[in-house]
Amino acid sequence: MSPAQAKQERFAAVVMSIGSIFIAAMEWIDRPEPGEIVEAVPDWYLLFNQVLHGAILALLLFSLARLPQSTADRPGLRAPFTLMILVGIVAAAYVLGRDLGMV
Repeated sequence: MSPAQAKQERFAAVVMSIGSIFIAAMEWIDRPEPGEIVEAVPDWYLLFNQVLHGAILALLLFSLARLPQSTADRPGLRAPFTLMILVGIVAAAYVLGRDLGMV
């Protein structure tokens, strides 16, 4: 893998992880209080969110699988990137679980 491609993959992993953490934080802040009446969202919007958040989760899992190749030239980055991607995966799974009504 060329150094430029490895750098692009690391940058993509950072952006996806930070984005999924931000989305999860916004979902957690916007959660309804117990007993609060919540407006229903249109089905197309719910499906769009499920597909989008599922794609983010899938891309983070792909980034985790490609991590050894993208950090081969910089082995010192392997542990921080692994941790960052795992936190992003947990955040994306939380958001997808909320979209599917599991959380």
